[in-house]
Amino acid sequence: MNAEEAKKALSVYRSGDEVTSKVADALAYARANPQLTRWFTGKESFDRQMVDAVAGIPVPRDLRSRILGERKVVVLRPWWRQPVSYAAAALILGLVGLSGLLLVAQPKETFADYRKTVVDESWGRAPHLDLESSDMDEVNRWLAGIDSTAAPISIPAGLKDMTLHGSRTVDWKGQRVVCLCFLQGARHMHLFVTQDRSFVDAPRQAMPDYEKCNGWKTVSWTQGNRTYVLTGMNYITFLKKFRHSGHWVMDS
Repeated sequence: MNAEEAKKALSVYRSGDEVTSKVADALAYARANPQLTRWFTGKESFDRQMVDAVAGIPVPRDLRSRILGERKVVVLRPWWRQPVSYAAAALILGLVGLSGLLLVAQPKETFADYRKTVVDESWGRAPHLDLESSDMDEVNRWLAGIDSTAAPISIPAGLKDMTLHGSRTVDWKGQRVVCLCFLQGARHMHLFVTQDRSFVDAPRQAMPDYEKCNGWKTVSWTQGNRTYVLTGMNYITFLKKFRHSGHWVMDS
């Protein structure tokens, strides 16, 4: 089970519901995933607020007798002409307002946050690789075993003269980010690759962005539908490897 499957299973689960094997697996996954835990905690809080709001609607004491005493005549009316109590109207307006606040409160995915997260998680773990291999085909087969829908990854042209050391994956808000590790002499570099993400401040196509992130020099760029973050390479070396005859050569 991955983060997306766990989130889908938990989105229809409410506290007190029957815990199926699928829900149990999703709850266990969430406990081990801090980002999914934060999402699930917020969802549970929102569910409780809705339950409390509905429970707070006053019910007339004689409602049962009034219903039973009514003539059983069904009159069909358009939904927009149905009478609505002030309490129900207030609840509806409150839900609309709360939904608006939740939408506004949703933080936009910034590339700066993404870069900081993947760099911290990659260099902060020991051992920092899930697979050690110098064969990119083997790495792609390993990645396909994790996600069969993912397209194969190619090494960018400027890094093909380096020795591939291995790979691992990093989770970013439920999506798999691939980390490739390269060696060149004593130099150790990581390349993070993700695709189909809409960052509000992503680097432009084939236009590298230089930024120091938690002590690491990083170079980031977008090529096609993929976004790359490279750490551990000197900026001058990057220029020599990726810029030729006045043009950036970012593709594979």
